[in-house]
Amino acid sequence: MKKVGISVVVSMLILGMFIFANNVKYGGTVNLGGSAPTYMAANFNPFLMPTGSADPGIVFVYEPLMYVNPLNGTVTPLLATAYQWEDSNLKMVVTIRKSVKWNDGVPFTPEDVAFTFNLLKKYPALDSNGIWSSGLQSVEASGDYVIFTFSKPDIPMYFYMLRTLIVPAHIWSKVDDPTTFMNADNPVGTGPFLRTSYSVANNTEYFSKNPNYWWKGRPYIDGIRMIGSVSNEAAFLQMLKRETDQNDIAIADPIHTWVNKDPQNNLMFWPTANANMLIFNDAKNPFNNATFRKAISLAINKKLLEDRAYWGTGGYDISQTQIIPSQRSQWYDTSLATEDTYLNSYNPTEAQKLLESIGYTKNSAGVLVGSDGKTLPTFNILVGTGWTDFITMAQNISQELKAIGIDTNIVQQSYSTYMTLLMTGNFDMAIAWAPTVGPNPFYAYHSEFYPGFSAPLGQSAISDYTRYTNPTITKALETFTNTSDLSVQKQAMYEIEKVLIDELPVIVLTNRTGFDLYSQKTFVGWPTIENPYSMGWNGAGLGMELVALNLHLK
Repeated sequence: MKKVGISVVVSMLILGMFIFANNVKYGGTVNLGGSAPTYMAANFNPFLMPTGSADPGIVFVYEPLMYVNPLNGTVTPLLATAYQWEDSNLKMVVTIRKSVKWNDGVPFTPEDVAFTFNLLKKYPALDSNGIWSSGLQSVEASGDYVIFTFSKPDIPMYFYMLRTLIVPAHIWSKVDDPTTFMNADNPVGTGPFLRTSYSVANNTEYFSKNPNYWWKGRPYIDGIRMIGSVSNEAAFLQMLKRETDQNDIAIADPIHTWVNKDPQNNLMFWPTANANMLIFNDAKNPFNNATFRKAISLAINKKLLEDRAYWGTGGYDISQTQIIPSQRSQWYDTSLATEDTYLNSYNPTEAQKLLESIGYTKNSAGVLVGSDGKTLPTFNILVGTGWTDFITMAQNISQELKAIGIDTNIVQQSYSTYMTLLMTGNFDMAIAWAPTVGPNPFYAYHSEFYPGFSAPLGQSAISDYTRYTNPTITKALETFTNTSDLSVQKQAMYEIEKVLIDELPVIVLTNRTGFDLYSQKTFVGWPTIENPYSMGWNGAGLGMELVALNLHLK
C-alpha cells in the first residue's frame, strides 16, 4: 500500500496522565455528582449517548479508538495506537491495539471496530455524527489494521471516527434492533470499569474496577459512584457537604462560593471550549451591512458582559476569529491581532462615526434614521427562557445599543422555539454559540458558514443561522477538507479568519466555558487549566474516562 499524506504515530502525550505513575496510592470510590433528575438512565446504549438520552456513565465502560481533546487537539490513544492517511487522503488506516479483552473475557479485535462502523451504516439513526454521509465508502479489518476508504477526502472526519465508541461484535451482532436496545444489564465493553448496579428511582449508579483492563496499573481507584440530584442548588450543596467529589454545574460566582471556601482543596475547571456570540440575521437589512455590524460591536462593552454574566471566570481573552485561547498558538493569524483588538474594544463614539459613514444619524428622539429618511425599527434580541447569562448580556447590550440610537426588545423563548426561530431565520439578533466545535477552528467555521448548511429565509437552515456565506470561506473549507498538510490547513484557516475580521458576520461576546467543580480533599489528579489533559464532562463527556484513569487517593 503506497503511503501518501501524513502518518500519525500517537504516544501518550498527556503529562497529567503520568505524573503520579511512580508514587500512587491505590483505592477508594470517587463520588461524581449530577444535577438532573434523570441523570441515571436504564438506557446504556453507547450510540445514543450523543443524543443525551443514554446514561453518561457509558464512557467508563465503552472506549473510543482515541481521545482527541477538543481544547487543543492533543490525542490520547486508547483502542487504537496510530492512524495515517494514505492514497491521496482517500484512506485512513488505523492501527488497533493488541492484547485487549472485552470485560467478558472475549478478545477485542480489529473486526470489532469494523463491525461497529458498519453497524452505523446499517442503522443511520445511530450515526449521530454523520460519518457515513461524509463520503465514507467502506470500513474493513485487515490484519492489525482497520481501513476507512472514502470516495473523496474528508480529513476533519477523523475527529468523529476516532471518538466513536466501539462495541463487541459477538454481542451486538445478535441484537435485533440496535436503535432500541437498552443494553442495561452487564454491558460488555473494554473500558476501565464495570457497571455494577444502578437505580433510576434513587438516581444512583455504581461502577467497579475492571480487573482485566488492558492499561496495566490503571485505574488507580476502586470504583465510581454517580449520585444525581434534583437541581443545581441541591447538587452544589452536596459538594459543600463533601458528599460528592465532582459536579458539572454552573454556579454563581464560583471563585467566592466554591474555590475560596477551601482554596487548598476546592478546584474549578472552566476551560474555554467555544464562544458566545451575538449573531445577526445577515439576510436582512441593515444587518447585511458589515459596517453596521462593526458599529454594533464597538458599542458593546464585552469586558462588562464577562464580568456581569460570568463573574470574570471566563477571562477576557476573546477573538473575533472565534479561535479559543488554547488553539491560538497553532491556528491564529497574528497579523490580524491589531484589527481584532479594535473590534473587541468598547468605543461608542467610534461606533457612531461608522453609522454616520453609511448614512445613519440620530433624530430628535435619539433614534437612528437612515439616508432614506426612515427611522430604524425596534429590533429583537432572542435568548432562551431562563438563561440567566444570556439574559444578563442581552440587557447590557440593549442599553448600549440604545445609547447609539438602536432600540431593542429582549425576547425569551423556550429552547425548542429558540432553535426553530434561528433555523428558519425569524429573528433580528440572537445570543448563541458555535453549533459545532472541535480540535481546531474548522469545525465551528464549517457549521456556521458552509453554504450547504444555510437556507433562504423561512426555510430551515441546518446550522448557518446567520445565512452568511462567502466564496472565500467556502473555498478555504473545501481546501481544509481535502488536505492533510498542516501548513495548507493553517493557511486555509487564516483566509477564513481574515474574512471574519473584515466582514464580522457575528460578534464574539465572551468565552464559553465548561463548568466542572472538583474537590481534592480525598482524590487528586483532576484536569486543570494548567494541565487540561481532558475536558471532563464537557464535550460529550468522553474525557471523563481519562479523568477516572488519572485520579488516585491523596
